[in-house]
Amino acid sequence: MIIDFYILLKFIMFSKQKYLILFIIPLLAFTMHKYYISLTKIEYKKESKSIQVTMRIFIDDLQETINTTYNKDFELALPNESKKIDTIINNYLTGKFKIKINNIQKAYSYIGKEYENEVVYLYLEINNIESIKAIEIKNTVMMEIFPEQKNIIKLNINNTKKTFLLTTKKEKDFLTL
Repeated sequence: MIIDFYILLKFIMFSKQKYLILFIIPLLAFTMHKYYISLTKIEYKKESKSIQVTMRIFIDDLQETINTTYNKDFELALPNESKKIDTIINNYLTGKFKIKINNIQKAYSYIGKEYENEVVYLYLEINNIESIKAIEIKNTVMMEIFPEQKNIIKLNINNTKKTFLLTTKKEKDFLTL
């Protein structure tokens, strides 16, 4: 009987350690290094002769970048968000996100943004694009604030799909069609 109690006690102690480990591991994951990443989808719509761009960025990262860059204290994704935010985001993107079509720098229109959970979707468009033989993307969004930032670009141009990974060491990439 004493031996059975001793075995049971050891089992309980071992189980507690196992559960303690299972409890601690997820907590450590939250204290580890945060990843800084954005995803940009670029599609050429031949029928409308336009390039449509959708950027997905974590709201808190964009907020910190804007506030640091412009020495402001804006909060994004609030019901009473400042009307200046769209202008500031557009100005910021104009300096950090560039597209060349057939070796010619193209200006894009900032269409707007939407918030969903922890992500902001930014919408851009370039009109009057007759054809694309080459496209170059430069994306340094948030890299000045987060040097470990990675910007993934997913292209869908003339039924050609390509993915770029842009970092501080490789700020732009090029696709010839």
